[in-house]
Amino acid sequence: MKQTAVRTGWLVAAMLAVSALIVARQGAWSTMAFINVSFLLSLLPLSLGGLLFVYERGFFSGFAYGFRRWRKSGTKVEQYLEETAAEQETAETLGPRRFAVTYPLLFSGLLLFLAMIAAGYAVQ
Repeated sequence: MKQTAVRTGWLVAAMLAVSALIVARQGAWSTMAFINVSFLLSLLPLSLGGLLFVYERGFFSGFAYGFRRWRKSGTKVEQYLEETAAEQETAETLGPRRFAVTYPLLFSGLLLFLAMIAAGYAVQ
């Protein structure tokens, strides 16, 4: 848990630094420009973290299994052999794949996203 918090902090700091560089490069430095760039930049790790989270939970496994069965459908004997092989395959798998960056991406994107929404309302 501590490692996730550290990675989240580093990602937030990196996104804020990149936002400052983008705004400085545009030439018109303002608080609202910084908030807008930070908000848009926070959507990238939020989306990527959300996609990895959904993938880890196995949401797409059903679709992949259905397409495999549909593609390989044939005679009854072939279907029986395919089902037997699929059952053995699922018994041998260790579970869904996990990524170390899923939660830091998700938390840092969400944290910066919500902070920039609050900052945008505070500046107005």
